Amino acid sequence: MLSQNQLDLLRELIFLDADAAAAHAAALRRVELPSLRPHLEAFLNDHLHHLAALNAFLERHGQAPVATTLEVRHGPLEGPPPPVKTKGSTRIEAALTAVAGCEHLVDHSYALLLRDEWPEEVASLLRCHHAEERQHSLWLHDTLGRRPWESTRLALIP
Repeated sequence: MLSQNQLDLLRELIFLDADAAAAHAAALRRVELPSLRPHLEAFLNDHLHHLAALNAFLERHGQAPVATTLEVRHGPLEGPPPPVKTKGSTRIEAALTAVAGCEHLVDHSYALLLRDEWPEEVASLLRCHHAEERQHSLWLHDTLGRRPWESTRLALIP
């Protein structure tokens, strides 16, 4: 049986995963580069899976599921487009940077939770989710470093 503190930590993790899913959904509205979209879509689906799995775990332990939404609650990706037109490359970099920040926070949070003692069923779930979060963070870090949207933009300039 989990302590109330552990259940609260899992609820907090659900909110972090929901924020990351919302950031991916917002980024998908702004990132038009075809080579990046499949990764963002896959990462969004991973977060949605995490939400469902963690909520199912809470329910199996007699707790109410956490209601989540894909609306970004804070940060640079919410609201109407800025009044100044941004270039596609700036928009892509901003969206990926915001997503990378969310991913870093979620990745770090899973790592911190795994330092504690958990029943094997929960620990296994957390390890699996953490491995996926690590992959998200590494891909985003690599992509932001390579900046593939710049080569696409340069190829279009006569």
